[in-house]
Amino acid sequence: MKNRNTLLIVSAVLAIAAIACNFSTANMSSFKTSKDKDGKQEASTFKAGDTIYANAVISNAGGKTTTRFYLVADADSVAAKKGETVKGSEVKVDLPSAGTAQYSLPIPAGIPSGKFTLNAEMLDDKGEKKDSKSADITIEGSAAPAAKTTSDTSDDKSKSSDKDKDDDN
Repeated sequence: MKNRNTLLIVSAVLAIAAIACNFSTANMSSFKTSKDKDGKQEASTFKAGDTIYANAVISNAGGKTTTRFYLVADADSVAAKKGETVKGSEVKVDLPSAGTAQYSLPIPAGIPSGKFTLNAEMLDDKGEKKDSKSADITIEGSAAPAAKTTSDTSDDKSKSSDKDKDDDN
């Protein structure tokens, strides 16, 4: 009887240990922004007309996960008010298990400069947030340089001509 109880206790401990080893915590082990889809050209500054790419590596996921990407304005801008999600920037990527969730967002030409935060949230199959990471992004918008008008140029020439006349006298 004593051997039987010992055997049951040892078996229970081994079963619990085996179950615990199978439960690993799914997480987002890496999150990087880049100028290319493969993530070889890491970047945090982008120009109007570029595409923001991001890769979120999901590790230890035994089941389905969803990665929610979204861009938030760090200051009031044309794109959104401070703290608000930029319209059209939210994307959800489903993965059947561990892997890399890829994101891309083309930056429209003519967008003004600004600072933003790109967020990635890993959700489990129940929609519960399990992990998140963020990256600061700077967008250098297209600003047209101020062009001199013809009247400004002719005024400058006439002023220098008047000065030259005064110097001659």
